[in-house]
Amino acid sequence: MFVIRIIVIFIILSFYSTNLFAENKIAYINIDLILTESIPSKSLLSQLKLIEQNQIKKIKSDELKLKTQEKKILATKNIISIEEFNKSVDIFQKKVDLHQKSKEKNIQILKQKRSKEILRFLNLINPIIETIMEKNSIGILIEKKNIFIAKSNYDITGIVIEEINKNIKEFLIEWRWTD
Repeated sequence: MFVIRIIVIFIILSFYSTNLFAENKIAYINIDLILTESIPSKSLLSQLKLIEQNQIKKIKSDELKLKTQEKKILATKNIISIEEFNKSVDIFQKKVDLHQKSKEKNIQILKQKRSKEILRFLNLINPIIETIMEKNSIGILIEKKNIFIAKSNYDITGIVIEEINKNIKEFLIEWRWTD
């Protein structure tokens, strides 16, 4: 008797929960496509790329200076005393270590900046996506990466890109390099 009651309750709850989920319209969105195809995100990515290229140029320039300095030190090996040579090598090694730490710090700053600006962009487009969801009575929006298979008519990425391009003309990153 007890088992029958549990089965009946389970069946009733499953019908009830099915009706609840049936009322919610579901769609999916491809965030990666939005980040590569919308005009403001293209601007964001090109600005980040330019900053990264400038930092790479600076790092390579510093490394070239260190290589030149290393060659000069090695050229003096047979000319100066061993003590002076060792002292020059120690000073040079400290410069190399300092450069390596600076390089790692700059790479970390660039990664953090990239993440921060992409998050800021996503927060900026969030109201646009919410408006589209409201207009289309969408109750649940899922990232395309998390879907195994779905019909393409549930994909609202194109609509979102179109609205982003209409509403956001330019996205400027906030950047001040401190070194």
